[in-house]
Amino acid sequence: MKKLTGNFLWMAAANAVAALCGIFVYIYLARVLHPAGFGRLAYVQSLVFYLLNFVDLGLTTYGIREVSKDRKRVSEYVSEIVSFRLLIALFLYLAVVALSYLFPQLAEIRALLLETALLFFIAACATEWAFQGIEAMHMVLVSFALTAALQISLVYIAVKGPADILKVPLAQYLAAIPILLIFLRHFRFAFRIKGDDLIRMKRYLSSALVIWGISIFAQVYNGLDIILLGFFRSPEEVGCFTIARRAVGGITLLMVFLVNAALPRLAFTFAGDRAGFTEATRAFLKLTVSAALLILVPAVLFSDKIILLSVGEEYLAADLTMKIMLSSLLLVLINIPYSTGLVAAGMERKVLAQTIGSAAVNVILNVVLMGRYGMVGAAVSFLAAELVALCWILSIYKNKIGFSRTVVI
Repeated sequence: MKKLTGNFLWMAAANAVAALCGIFVYIYLARVLHPAGFGRLAYVQSLVFYLLNFVDLGLTTYGIREVSKDRKRVSEYVSEIVSFRLLIALFLYLAVVALSYLFPQLAEIRALLLETALLFFIAACATEWAFQGIEAMHMVLVSFALTAALQISLVYIAVKGPADILKVPLAQYLAAIPILLIFLRHFRFAFRIKGDDLIRMKRYLSSALVIWGISIFAQVYNGLDIILLGFFRSPEEVGCFTIARRAVGGITLLMVFLVNAALPRLAFTFAGDRAGFTEATRAFLKLTVSAALLILVPAVLFSDKIILLSVGEEYLAADLTMKIMLSSLLLVLINIPYSTGLVAAGMERKVLAQTIGSAAVNVILNVVLMGRYGMVGAAVSFLAAELVALCWILSIYKNKIGFSRTVVI
């Protein structure tokens, strides 16, 4: 599995760059915006990032899987999928414009929401998934590295204090444009929304929407908790909780992108090379468990030191919350290889059912616990949802594929 190992290494490097950029930007913003400003930014970004799922509709994962099976059609897939997503982004942005009028007293929140929502169009035009489908993972590293360098530079130059909060989404938007245009030209993108294209898109969506449903309900306990906490607690507590949530999200994001490194190989081998499928799944599991031991254990033990050194003592209230959520990530890291294997095998509807159930557990517990326990209640809800998710996905995998072929470690 030399190719799979190479894919993992390139994606690990790409996500290390993205993670380091994210850490630097969030630490910098937390310091210069202070808890109240940082809490407002986190609240708006969580809402927009949640809505970003509606731009994709599962087409990224679907595109990776299908391109891996027929690489000659990569330009056609890019043109069709990007065109359709641009259309969705336009309608979604207009909906956000209408939504912004729900905040007539908060002009800053409205402006921040409208600026941040411009990321819909960036997400629609993203084509890193096509490089992942053809297993050219080094181009993902190029994209992440250049975009990260631009983002860090623009944020550092433009944002100096709470008064500059509206410059944050603009800097993120501008940083993504150069590499986006280069990649679209590379794949010979042409806007295509005609009758035949829409007919094909309808066929794509029959599978992609199921995958999209998985990401939507996963997002319920990967960002909605920040929004819910905003209803129960102060912006200062939302800002503190965001530190713990971003730490968890950064590690989870690393694994999610590694999923896209494994998915093409798993999809290709499942039909005709079960030994290769077994080997790839086992390698993926070993990688996630190793990550848990190397990253999570030190992070849990020294979470207070990490908070103090990175964002300062103002955020130390998030320490217990961060410990609980980081410990819960062990369940996520064991889950991911098995759920990815099920998606690669075309069993995404089974994964969707599990995700819906786990999301329901998370939302119910958040509503019950947040009012009394605040961000600690949110952390306990996250732990419970991930325990349900792991037990459920292992049961599905055992019944549909069987552990005899993949062995646990």
